[in-house]
Amino acid sequence: MFIIRSALLIILFAVGFLGYGQRDYKGKVIDATTNKVIPYVNIGIVEKGIGTVSDEAGLFHLLVEKEEVPATAVILFSSLGYAPLRIPVAEMPLIYNDYPIFTMTPQPTRLNEVVVSNKGNRFITDFIGYRNYGEQSFGYWKDQIALGGELATRILAKSGLRRLDRLQFEVFHNPSDSLLLRVNIYEDDGPLGRPKTNLNKSGKNILVTVKKNDKTVSVDLRPFDLYVQSDFMLSLELVKVYGEEELGLILAAAFNQYGSYRKYASQAKWERIADQNMAYFLETNLMVSEKVAQRFEKRAAKKKKKLRTISGFALRRGKMVAGVEVTNSRTKETVFTDDSGRYTIAADKNDKIYFSKDGYQVMILTVGDKLTANIIMKAK
Repeated sequence: MFIIRSALLIILFAVGFLGYGQRDYKGKVIDATTNKVIPYVNIGIVEKGIGTVSDEAGLFHLLVEKEEVPATAVILFSSLGYAPLRIPVAEMPLIYNDYPIFTMTPQPTRLNEVVVSNKGNRFITDFIGYRNYGEQSFGYWKDQIALGGELATRILAKSGLRRLDRLQFEVFHNPSDSLLLRVNIYEDDGPLGRPKTNLNKSGKNILVTVKKNDKTVSVDLRPFDLYVQSDFMLSLELVKVYGEEELGLILAAAFNQYGSYRKYASQAKWERIADQNMAYFLETNLMVSEKVAQRFEKRAAKKKKKLRTISGFALRRGKMVAGVEVTNSRTKETVFTDDSGRYTIAADKNDKIYFSKDGYQVMILTVGDKLTANIIMKAK
């Protein structure tokens, strides 16, 4: 529901300074139980491509051209952990000098009911998703009205209980000072379907800030207790743009037969993009039987034995840097520098090794004939 708290509010049916026929529906979204603001709520006219996202203070502006939307259209408010709120456009207040209050009712979230039995089973590390290996393939957001816009990709996953631990994606271009993105994990609605139910049952938004010079971005998913048992959809959603520069975020994609989906703004329709997947790459832990785990480890060891290794330290101003993500772009193997800043990773001489960590530039090493290599990390 929505509440107007001030007795002095002026309801305007024609706002001249917004432009002919344009209306600014604005407001503040709060929790009906606690009266606390609800940030990053998706707000939009259902399946019309007109939408936005509330900011940290729960405030929003939804600009609508009068001719584009019939009075029977519905504005939908949705947020993790809350019951959806639907208001006909004809009932939305137009306020000049204040923000009307919209309240959303908390909705109990059914937590992921994961029963892990260790009888003959254990987790093994398994990498899934897609990489860009130099293809001229990408996805992008092009203007400020795309708040709530999403780029989603079907992630193929072997059947079995799987925990999602870490997401990585590449940024080709970002002229903005920084951007706030939300990671969404959806149930897969079938080969020809669309993203369906959000599988994030933690009640917490998975937020990541992309800064101007970021090239590789890594997101720790472990705090959100995300489990899947088959193919699923992963999307990145634009929720806030910082700075004065025009929005022009471009992310790496990869040519693939499974395709991706896009949503132009909050509450818009999903549209399929054929033959292209966003280059979302995940480190996961897959539960398998002890027999399968041993077979997997033997294959991995045999494969690794054929490769030589390169090792060294990550340093910054003479000090070792722990927790640097070290990735072989060809084999997709990823390791992290230990507490002493040391890494060891299998690699051939033509391989490229990427070193990345929040607050630092991405460093790239071409292996060549080197068996050891120290990397000097540079601050952004």
